[in-house]
Amino acid sequence: MTEPTVWTVNKILQWTQQYFSGKGLENPRLDAEVLLCDVLDCRRIDLFMRLQQELLPEELKKYREFVLRRAAWEPLAYIIGRKTFLQWDFYVTPAVLIPRPETELLVEKLVQYCTGKSLALLEKEAFWRKKAEEARAAAEKARIVSEEKLREETDPEQAAVWQQEVADREAVASQTAERAGLLQEDEREKEPTGHRGPDILDIGTGSGAILLSLLKLLPESRGLAVDISPEALAVAKENAGLLGVSERVWFRQSDFWSGVPQAAQFDIVVSNPPYIPAQVIGTLARDVQKEPRLALDGGADGLDAYRKIAAGLPQHVKPDGLTAFEVGIGQGEPVAGLCRAQGFTVTAVVNDYAGIDRMVFAARPDSSKAEWVKKLL
Repeated sequence: MTEPTVWTVNKILQWTQQYFSGKGLENPRLDAEVLLCDVLDCRRIDLFMRLQQELLPEELKKYREFVLRRAAWEPLAYIIGRKTFLQWDFYVTPAVLIPRPETELLVEKLVQYCTGKSLALLEKEAFWRKKAEEARAAAEKARIVSEEKLREETDPEQAAVWQQEVADREAVASQTAERAGLLQEDEREKEPTGHRGPDILDIGTGSGAILLSLLKLLPESRGLAVDISPEALAVAKENAGLLGVSERVWFRQSDFWSGVPQAAQFDIVVSNPPYIPAQVIGTLARDVQKEPRLALDGGADGLDAYRKIAAGLPQHVKPDGLTAFEVGIGQGEPVAGLCRAQGFTVTAVVNDYAGIDRMVFAARPDSSKAEWVKKLL
């Protein structure tokens, strides 16, 4: 009698790698690991500590379902329901384009435009701000405990110990706040409350990766996300909740400008619209072809969406505002030309890390931000 096969992590990864290779998938081992990590709810690095672990029947069943879907060239992100973008996991479904790493560059440039700081510097500041808040909370807790103890303490030496504990905690809090570039609340000059950050419009928001990342990185900003697809807007709304920015973003179903209030103006209009020439879509990787055609098809020359967006820029971009696009290969200068034709004559085409034109930024010549655009050249 044949014994049933025992599927360990190592064995099933090896089998899946061979199976995916036979299907022509580009990264068979990586795909196998990503799917198994989702089933086991672990990190990829954890797999190497669990190579001899046997899969439970329910784990094996779920993994086999995932493998069959991936073998049919369904995108990984749709199978596991998420895609990492910058430092956050975004919920994705077949209703939205899967966020790409190159789009992160567009967000990074816009953050630099708004703050003059890199993402790395902002992350460092956020780290120390969190440490300062933790130190402040610890100092307050020590003060409360000390006050309670001192009311009962009769030993002067022990009382001095409690007082010193409070002083030490307050010193740490002060030093950490200084490192974070913050002042203690009782030393901070009260500033007027209200909205002071940029108003941002994201046309064709999809999963919301661009706009919601900007709102997360720019705490005083606000945004309007528009998309023609109600299913895509539902995904973006879900991601707004996951990132904790729901109170600063609004969603409207809109075919480009059709749902944007006529009088509305924005500091930044950003878009990663469909830009693949229609006749090229059939030549794309099979898993890319499973993404929504609405988010891929840019018409005969790939520029249809840019023409429609450019036409509304004079009405909806504030005099001192900026427009920013992601573009496809060879589209940088044509898209910049569309912006110039609408009066945004200061333009810059910026390459990605592969040296391919990937972003276009444009401002009016009399805008104070025009110099920033010129420096990108």
